[in-house]
Amino acid sequence: MEKDNYFVREQECTDIFNKLGPVYNACTDENHPVIFRTKDDFKAGMSIMAICVRMFEQIKVFAFQLMSNHIHLVISGNEQDIMDFFNYFKDRLDHYLNKRVDLSGFCLKLFAIEDLTYFRNAIVYVNRNGFVVYNNVTPFSYPWGTSAYFFQPLFCRYVRMCGKAIGNVKIRQLMHTKNADSHKDIQLADGYVHPLEFCLIELAEQTFHDAKQYFYLISRKIETYASIAKSIGEYVFYSDSDLFLAASKIAKDTFGAAELNALTAQQKIELAKRLHFDYNASEKQLQRLLKIDKNILKSIF
Repeated sequence: MEKDNYFVREQECTDIFNKLGPVYNACTDENHPVIFRTKDDFKAGMSIMAICVRMFEQIKVFAFQLMSNHIHLVISGNEQDIMDFFNYFKDRLDHYLNKRVDLSGFCLKLFAIEDLTYFRNAIVYVNRNGFVVYNNVTPFSYPWGTSAYFFQPLFCRYVRMCGKAIGNVKIRQLMHTKNADSHKDIQLADGYVHPLEFCLIELAEQTFHDAKQYFYLISRKIETYASIAKSIGEYVFYSDSDLFLAASKIAKDTFGAAELNALTAQQKIELAKRLHFDYNASEKQLQRLLKIDKNILKSIF
């Protein structure tokens, strides 16, 4: 019965995904110069993004994240509408920044999402991005995106309760135009427009079986992150805990070792090579994880 329920739920999720229309994993170049330098910059970026999404009703955003020098989006719509939205967002951001950052290389790349599995993985990848870079956040607390809102009903209710309308003065300060005045009622929380105002988070949640499946994908299935990063041309880094999970699985599957300290010296070297080339593990991470002498690692790499 439980197996039957799994396939029923999977079909329900697939049906929801199939109704989303064309969906893309979208991002800008991670090697771009820093755009968002301060907390106020991030708040402005969040609000400008929100207003622009609301102005382009043809597109839908399911997940996104602002990083200091690039952005990630899981977004639906036809390609031209998405690019029109992004170019308008870029133009409004340029006005807000008063051209202190050269945004000529700030360009959006679109990668088609063809199936439910990739859609789920893309959402997880986007929501996890801040956690990969910053040590002071979890995959559920990075503030500049949708990370903190997925399967967090209490937090979402609290944010909605705290919201207040942005108003014309604030919206014109951010957008440098009167064209967005019709969106003066969009809600702020903590000084910026929160994702619940412009992202279809609840709909995106319905493409997962439940919160447990989402938690599993975002916290444990780290091979997915490498696959997504490679497909969009990003160089992904892993935390020590991520690498420990990967190393333990490889050690068990390849060498039959229940623990890393049960590996022979040669097995540790083979594992180190795989972690370095497949998971971008640094020499210092390998030293900590496998207790291999740094001189041996230098001779290998």
